[in-house]
Amino acid sequence: MPSLVVSSRFTTDSQILRKVAQQLGWETLRLDGQRIPDWFDPDDGRVALFYTAPHAFDIASQLSRTLLGCNPGWILGLPIEFVRRKIAQMPLKEALALRGTSFVKHSVSKAIPAGAYDSGGLAQAAVKLRPGALMQVAEIVEWTVEYRCFVLDRVVQTISPYRRFDQVIESHGDLEAPAQEIEEASHFASSVLQSPSVKCPPAFVLDVGYIVDRGWAVVEFNECWASGIYACDPTKVLDTLLRACIPSDEMAEDDRVWDFRRHYLSACA
Repeated sequence: MPSLVVSSRFTTDSQILRKVAQQLGWETLRLDGQRIPDWFDPDDGRVALFYTAPHAFDIASQLSRTLLGCNPGWILGLPIEFVRRKIAQMPLKEALALRGTSFVKHSVSKAIPAGAYDSGGLAQAAVKLRPGALMQVAEIVEWTVEYRCFVLDRVVQTISPYRRFDQVIESHGDLEAPAQEIEEASHFASSVLQSPSVKCPPAFVLDVGYIVDRGWAVVEFNECWASGIYACDPTKVLDTLLRACIPSDEMAEDDRVWDFRRHYLSACA
């Protein structure tokens, strides 16, 4: 049976995933600190992590594993009909020189709260970041709803709404959304994943949403091993986590391009 390693933080998501993993017969380990204990030896070599970067990389290294995820500019390579807004990527020093107000986020981390910033507000929010840190700058749009999709081999495994207008949906139970809306969100996400022009890692999180007067669009990407699960099926989430944590010495060439540690360090300058 596989094994699940979670951090010492007792989040609701980590508790749900650990409980379900145990019900499935998995070995589970909640770390006390940042070291894998000597006695931990997964039975069949399959390990899933639920941990946030950058500490996740050290834990994965101790297990001789590599974590997969999208590169910083992944969303910029999508066709315009999948994003429906202008998005650019640039170093922080260039973003600070822009005029007006834009939606700004760090390209791969939660180093600053994603939101609308002018140059002064961005300077205050990003005071601890290096000038070369990669930022995504987008035009401001109005989202009516946003959905989280855990993706495995280009297929949406499980989906959940997580934000409606400006309110985060905290539910970990039944989906609090109309069936037609869920179907539309899933159908759109699938159209992105099945597009021949879109390359993506074998396991990640794809967030999609509806923009007022424009339609369904990709919100952003996230690493599946560090993303909130909301009302997603935890069993399907665990399957996705397994695929995103692979033995470093067995990596296929197709997987190497999605080595998230390399992308993370590059984006953080």
